[in-house]
Amino acid sequence: MKCQVVLVTGAAGFIGRNLTETLLRRGYRVIALDWKECRYCCGAYRCVLDFAENVREWELRKIRGDIRDHGLLQRIFCRYAIDYVIHLAALSTIQMGARNERKTRSVNVGGTENLLNIVRDRRDVKGFLYASTDKVYGELRSQAYTEQDALTPLNSPYDESKREADEMVRLWWEEHGVQGIVLRFCNIYGRYDRQKTRIIPGTIQAIQENRECVLRMYRGDDGQLHNYQRDFLYVEDLCEAITKILNKLETWNREGGAQWGQAFNLGSCCHHSIGEVVRILRAQMNAQTPLQIEITETISELRRQHMDYNKARLVFGFEPLTPLEDGLRETIAWWKREQQDRKNDR
Repeated sequence: MKCQVVLVTGAAGFIGRNLTETLLRRGYRVIALDWKECRYCCGAYRCVLDFAENVREWELRKIRGDIRDHGLLQRIFCRYAIDYVIHLAALSTIQMGARNERKTRSVNVGGTENLLNIVRDRRDVKGFLYASTDKVYGELRSQAYTEQDALTPLNSPYDESKREADEMVRLWWEEHGVQGIVLRFCNIYGRYDRQKTRIIPGTIQAIQENRECVLRMYRGDDGQLHNYQRDFLYVEDLCEAITKILNKLETWNREGGAQWGQAFNLGSCCHHSIGEVVRILRAQMNAQTPLQIEITETISELRRQHMDYNKARLVFGFEPLTPLEDGLRETIAWWKREQQDRKNDR
C-alpha cells in the first residue's frame, strides 16, 4: 500500500508539532511547512530539509516558508504527490489579531485562499482539512454550539478572519470541487504549548517561576464576578481524532458517502470554568504564591463556550478520552522535563 503524504501547515506550532509526531508514528510521510523552524524529537525518522533533490528516502521533510507565498506552494505541490493537506497555520491568538489586524487577515484568510486555489488546480489531492475554532460561533445562545448554528463571531480580527476562512472551505467545495472539511476546535492544551497568554501554559509558568497566578473574571449583569467557561481538549485526543478522520477520508475516496464541505465540532465531554482549571493546576503543582483576581471588561472575550460534538462522533468515531485532571498532570510533567532540559543545556 502506498505511504500517504500529508502536508501540515503551521507545523512548528503547538498543535502542529504534536500532530506531526503522531502522523510519523502512524506511518505517514509528513511535509512540515512553517515560517518558523520546525523542531522535533524525531531522531528515529529520516528527515530532510527543504527541497533536497538528491534524497529520495524520507519520512519527514521540513520546509520553511509562508503559506501566502504562491510560488513556494506551487513548488511543493509540483514536487511531491500530496494526498492530504492539514491546514493549521494561522496567527492564532486574539492578542495577535488585535495588534495587527491587516496581517491577521492576510495570513488567516489570504493564506487559506492561496492553499485552496493550489489544491483546486491539482486534482490529485484527496482531502483538505481546515482547522477552525469554536470562536466562529460567537455568543453561546443555548447549551452547546452545533454545526447548524449561524457563524456570528464577536468583533475581533482573529475571530472574524477564522470565520471567513472557515466558510471558504464550503464555497470551494461547492464552486470548485475542492474536497475539504472544517474541524472546529475548542481550547486545545498539552505539551509544546508555550503561549503564556493562554491560561494553562501561563499559569504553569507563573507557578514554576514562583509568581502570582492571575485568574481573569468578568462582572455579570447581576453585578457579581463570574468565571469564563470553556471546553478543554487534550492535544493527544485531538491528534488521535485527526488520524481517525484521515482514515475515514480514505474510505470516502474509495467507497463514496463523503460529507465534503461540512464542518465538525471537536469539543470535550464537559466544559470547565477557568477558576477550576487554575485550582487544579495550583493543587497539582503545590503552588505557594497567592492568586490574583483580574476583572476584564473586553468585549472580544466570549463568556461561555461549549461544543456539541455528536456529529464528529457519529461520522468519525471521535471521542475525547482524557479527563482534564489527567491531561493537566501530563502537561505539567512535560513542562518540568522541559525546564530540566533547558538547565542541562546551559
